Amino acid sequence: MIAACGRKVKTPAPVTITSILVAVMSNRKPSAPAKPITVAIDASFLSLPASGIGSYVSGLTTALIRQQDDLGLDIRLITPKPGRILHPGHKLHRFLWDSFGITPATLRQVGKPDVLHLPQMSAPIITPAPMVVTIHDVIPLVLEDYRASRAMRTYLDLMKRTSARARLIIAPSQAARTDIAKVMGIDLERIVAIPEAADPTLAPDTTGEAASIVAEKWGLTGPYLFNIGGYDRRKNLPLTIAAFAGALPGLPEDAKLVIGGAPHSENEHIFPPLAPVIRQYGLDDRVILIGRISDADRRALYQAATVYITASEYEGFGLTPLEAMACGVPAIVANRTSLPEVVGDAGLVVEPTVDDLAAAMVTLLTDTNLHTDLARRSLERAGEFTWYAAAIATAEVYHRASRM
Repeated sequence: MIAACGRKVKTPAPVTITSILVAVMSNRKPSAPAKPITVAIDASFLSLPASGIGSYVSGLTTALIRQQDDLGLDIRLITPKPGRILHPGHKLHRFLWDSFGITPATLRQVGKPDVLHLPQMSAPIITPAPMVVTIHDVIPLVLEDYRASRAMRTYLDLMKRTSARARLIIAPSQAARTDIAKVMGIDLERIVAIPEAADPTLAPDTTGEAASIVAEKWGLTGPYLFNIGGYDRRKNLPLTIAAFAGALPGLPEDAKLVIGGAPHSENEHIFPPLAPVIRQYGLDDRVILIGRISDADRRALYQAATVYITASEYEGFGLTPLEAMACGVPAIVANRTSLPEVVGDAGLVVEPTVDDLAAAMVTLLTDTNLHTDLARRSLERAGEFTWYAAAIATAEVYHRASRM
């Protein structure tokens, strides 16, 4: 336990990753069968704007293709053809592609696959091949805000039923695995937890270039806490701002809170506006909203940050703190869902309250020895999550599904 401002901030013991990944982390490779199995992967997200699922598909398929011979796989990527109603530019693309796009005829274009992998909670109404489905979380099934419209509820009910027909389900964390089983009524034995990974280009900046970029673009020359996890209600950004205001008396006088990204819509119920909260606490010169940014700027902001912070109530997999940790930046995260599982003992895991978050901010921005130690642990912890390991574990799921 770490004392800060008279409060206690807990650094929990690391959470054990699944047994299958313990073997993977020790560089065990599955023995490849004499004849590779053909796996078709829905790669439609690669044609869409950047997203978490798009990053998952990109990272996983790249690693699988590089290792497919060793893993006994023949990987085939399927996407909608341009010019059709199923093309990503069409407003009904997601529903039509998920429900009707992947047909036996579609799969014949890439041969007759032994396994079809769908990278999100969706599956064709008519099952054209044995399926593996990755369900990243059950957020829209447990949080009312994400299924408010009748159309969304209808779509989710359909996808819930079709996804449940998969022979095996992949979840990105043990927390997500448990929730999927509970919410969707799927046997835990059919769900395999396979952690995801950060983009391999995210690493500590050893040249000072990142600091120069953030100083030039946003005037950030002192310590700052960074967040780029999204503006949704569950991300608790107003709470984070309130905690920052409470921590200010104990922070360095030039410390700032930097929030990246932007709301996905003008729906203030789902995306509560932050400007009124900033004004309420008189933080106009201390909280910086930088909006949408390029991948290069995102990387620089991670690398130059002093601390990463997320008070999110629900994450299927804590990717953004992992990305910060890959850059050697320690994280403060809420003690909720998968976040403790990802951070382990490499960061501060606290209750998402104003007082606890404020105490953690003060601790990490003032205790130099602790910050140095957690920065080192963060790099080590982030190194345990690789797409190489995820590909090996996923290949074992494919082989298992093909034999069921």
